Amino acid sequence: MNKIFASRLKSLRKEYGYTQNEVAEQLKIGQTTIANYENGSRIPDISKLSMLADLYHVSIDYLLGRSEERQMTEGRHLEAEVQIDVLYKDYMKSLMNLDKNKAKEIVMSLLEMKLNLTEIYYSFIKKSLIETGNLWEMGIASVWKEHGISEISKEILELLKKSTEEMKYNSKPILAFTPGAELHHIGLKMLCDMLEMKGFNVIFLGNSIPSENIIHAIEEKDPQSILISVTMPYHIDSAIILIKLIRSKFGHKSPKILLGGAAFEHMENIELNTGADKYCRDIDEILEIIQ
Repeated sequence: MNKIFASRLKSLRKEYGYTQNEVAEQLKIGQTTIANYENGSRIPDISKLSMLADLYHVSIDYLLGRSEERQMTEGRHLEAEVQIDVLYKDYMKSLMNLDKNKAKEIVMSLLEMKLNLTEIYYSFIKKSLIETGNLWEMGIASVWKEHGISEISKEILELLKKSTEEMKYNSKPILAFTPGAELHHIGLKMLCDMLEMKGFNVIFLGNSIPSENIIHAIEEKDPQSILISVTMPYHIDSAIILIKLIRSKFGHKSPKILLGGAAFEHMENIELNTGADKYCRDIDEILEIIQ
């Protein structure tokens, strides 16, 4: 599928007379990412796929080589959208009922429908976790139910990971964790799984790791980079303190420090204010740095 996608993407770009830089600007990503798309070394997530399909006026199925029809008919397009929407509602209902068997059944049906893992991660798992958080804030979902949904989501992540072929790691490790008392780590775990499926050696440490233990992990594993995720704004200071500690300990030998998470969405000059090397909004931005 990668070869077909790469070939069609390159042909469409030339057909429309775009340079790689021009396409990258429209998608708000780096030119190297477009180059990687076109040489088949990377497949974009569903949001970028949708943007590319809209840019070239073709269907996502055509881009991925699942159809020879450049344009999906309106009826087929609406039918697919309705089917995905119904499945998501059923998935969310199963989570709210803490019916993990039904949730897993729905996820497996998505794989049978040939949805790629990135689309499942973002359009089902991440979306459902955000919706659950919103329901908790409104007092509709209790704490125990939110925790139950989180645990089911973790099991589904493991199920998806096992459904993929084992990858051979070909790089120095990447350490991933949340700082201080930040407990929200499922989004980071999804990201780590996606990186592992692309062949990266990721060591996921989770949450509640004392700073001195993180320093020991860096000393022992000598990672190429570390991923720090912060969801709640009141944990940003913990990330800043930790970054200063790493810089102080390792100096110019510090691994690349990449930040992510919703806590930084409204912060300006993130790198300057935190000391991180880069704030990454999605996996494509991370891949531009670690590859």
